[in-house]
Amino acid sequence: MLFEIILFVILLILSAVFSATETAFTSLSIVQIQELASDYNKKGRMVKFLSKRPDILLTTILIVNNLVNIAASSLVASMTIRIYGSQALAVSTGLLTLIVLIFAEVTPKQIAIVHNEAIALYMAYPVRWVSWILLPVIKFIGLISSLITHLVGGEKKKLSLDGILYMVSIAERQGVVETYETRMIKNVFRFNDTQVQAIMTHRTEVFSLYKNISIGDALIRISEKGYSRIPVYNEDAEEIIGIVLVKNLMANFHAGRSNLKLKDIMLKPLYISGTRKVNELFYTLKNQKLNIAIIMDEYGGLAGIVTMEDITEELFGELYDEHEKHERDKITLLRDGRYRLMGETTIHQIEDRLGLELPTGKYAQTLAGYLVEYLGNIPVKNQYIETPFGDFIIESVKRNRINSVILNIKDR
Repeated sequence: MLFEIILFVILLILSAVFSATETAFTSLSIVQIQELASDYNKKGRMVKFLSKRPDILLTTILIVNNLVNIAASSLVASMTIRIYGSQALAVSTGLLTLIVLIFAEVTPKQIAIVHNEAIALYMAYPVRWVSWILLPVIKFIGLISSLITHLVGGEKKKLSLDGILYMVSIAERQGVVETYETRMIKNVFRFNDTQVQAIMTHRTEVFSLYKNISIGDALIRISEKGYSRIPVYNEDAEEIIGIVLVKNLMANFHAGRSNLKLKDIMLKPLYISGTRKVNELFYTLKNQKLNIAIIMDEYGGLAGIVTMEDITEELFGELYDEHEKHERDKITLLRDGRYRLMGETTIHQIEDRLGLELPTGKYAQTLAGYLVEYLGNIPVKNQYIETPFGDFIIESVKRNRINSVILNIKDR
């Protein structure tokens, strides 16, 4: 009798250990696995090996767990029949099920979630040794399972960009990373998806100078703006033919050549399409040692300009020089629970900040572009727009462009 009780306790402990092991391995994140492999040498590498082979890991654990549970059930049934008779078998089975659930399933798994790394390290080699002993059985079960899986169809899901960003959001909620760090990380990943036209200065806002203006006159106009690089146009303000640098203007001015025309010292500009990705433009500007690019639309006309500062702001947020006036935040929560959004706010910024999934198209990279595409025309001030995501009120329009809107988000 005593021997049978001791054997039952041993079987129960084995069941608990392997249940905890299963949860410990399956709850390890990719980052945890990599850290264990680099910090704990052989044990860590064994954890990584088993994590990459769930067919071996899970099959081994499930075989052992089932064998142990069956053995425990048989042992309890035998003891019950011998002592109390077959009439008490139903009661003993119910009690056994409750004991196994509490002490061999639920409790060990909860502990394993908290201590998954330690348990995985401690059990890595025992699981591997058992898998060698049960290798023929594992291979047979794996073959049958693969055939059934193949018939059912489907493919293994891989880690996606949305999955990574979701993990970053969880890390922020748990206090692992700060809010500003989360925004920077998301901006880095959005780099490859954002088109240049989403961050450019629109042609109606571009400050440029005529090619035949003298250096002296140009410096007077530039001093009012504070720019260091200025586009130069031909006869039409939208026909940009060059770029002048303020440092070159100053050097010629101090050398007594203030009557030189801008066309005499301007540099050849870089022309790119507005649909080009921001990351591509960043490396182009970096490799060519440039700081500004002229954005052309699909018809060859001027769409706007993008500077290296615009690209930097896409990562770190708005940057201001001493002479620049601090603009409104692109997304502002108002006292009545509504939001004020600037027209140039990108779709990605709205998704990250407000959790709204606005569709993006070939042209709609910003909120203004989305609303114009949604309506099919340019809205006017105070116009009310109802969308599946919320109700917009056009707060201000500047030069036929949406400057700011008020958003009342619908209940989700």
